[in-house]
Amino acid sequence: MKVIAKRKRPHRHHFTDLGIDIFESRHSEEFSMDIDEWDFHKLCAIAKGNGFIETQNSMVPISANQLIYLPARVPHRFLDQRGNPLTLVLVCFHDHTFAGNDAALEVLSLFRQHFPSFSPFDLTDNYGRLKIKNSFRAMLIEHMQRRDGGSTAVWCQLAELLIFLTRVIKEQRKLPDTDQRAMAFAGSLYFINKNFYRPIKVEELADLANLSYRRYTEEFKRSTGKTVTQYLCEIRVEYAKRVMLETGDIVYAAFESGFGDLAHFYRVFKKMTGSTPKRFICNQRLQQQTMNV
Repeated sequence: MKVIAKRKRPHRHHFTDLGIDIFESRHSEEFSMDIDEWDFHKLCAIAKGNGFIETQNSMVPISANQLIYLPARVPHRFLDQRGNPLTLVLVCFHDHTFAGNDAALEVLSLFRQHFPSFSPFDLTDNYGRLKIKNSFRAMLIEHMQRRDGGSTAVWCQLAELLIFLTRVIKEQRKLPDTDQRAMAFAGSLYFINKNFYRPIKVEELADLANLSYRRYTEEFKRSTGKTVTQYLCEIRVEYAKRVMLETGDIVYAAFESGFGDLAHFYRVFKKMTGSTPKRFICNQRLQQQTMNV
């Protein structure tokens, strides 16, 4: 296994054609850098150690299991805590990395709009920490191996990571600011929204959020106003509606949206919408026909 040398000076960047560079930086006790500004953005995962990010008017403390976004053209530098230097994994990217089409521009725009800069983001939940760690690892491997399609693979991983962070920070902002423990399960809400189509147990969600079963269910109810079952059913029914309108197939929609039993789907759908699935399809198509007249 290759041992990465500890750095005394900052990394020399090597960008792909798409304007992305990703690398690991293990700082030595002698590491030093000057305050400077760069024309690219940095997304930094702190793997080990403690230290600071110094700007022209602030000192931001950073430590292991945090993520921090450093925007382009804002002067800064890393400072290590003596005796416990930082190990960082950074992905750097230019504005033009997300140029070329509206979808790509939206990814960066939403991220910069919602994710705070120079503000450490604590990786408090198991799902979020693992998701981010795996994203950085996948980008680092692709970048180092330089296989065919590797540059595009890195871009896709980065885009997915920025979308994930945007959605998680928006979920966190819905939670009470006074209770930091509530922040721990925001990643589990993202997990539900991404995996609603398969069986999900409360125990699994509680584990992702580093909470006990009871604590998780209490926090979930307090923060969303719903039980986990109610929350799941709402997502599944909304998805089933879209599938039914596209395909007209009620059975297919029921199982695709995560209902393992057709009779259960009918009961939940009727309770939540006041209509049977067949009647819902007929009414929606009738409305569409009326609008097109």
